[in-house]
Amino acid sequence: MKDKDLLVERVSKKTNVKKEDIFKLANDLQKKDLNNEEDMRSFIQTVAKMTNQTLDQRKIDKLVKIMKLSLIHIWR
Repeated sequence: MKDKDLLVERVSKKTNVKKEDIFKLANDLQKKDLNNEEDMRSFIQTVAKMTNQTLDQRKIDKLVKIMKLSLIHIWR
């Protein structure tokens, strides 16, 4: 089994999200512009739905802030 498949298998088991859904999420993520806050929020909400998590606006705002800071560090 390839490393990528092992990683997806582990994530699937840990999160109870089907492998197909993980691949779909990864594919959708490639189409999004994560410099766009609306795309970030959409991605966060999609992940929350897949994992049966509820996020209030404050948590979403905090995750967006973390993602923005992470992107700044990546591009430096």
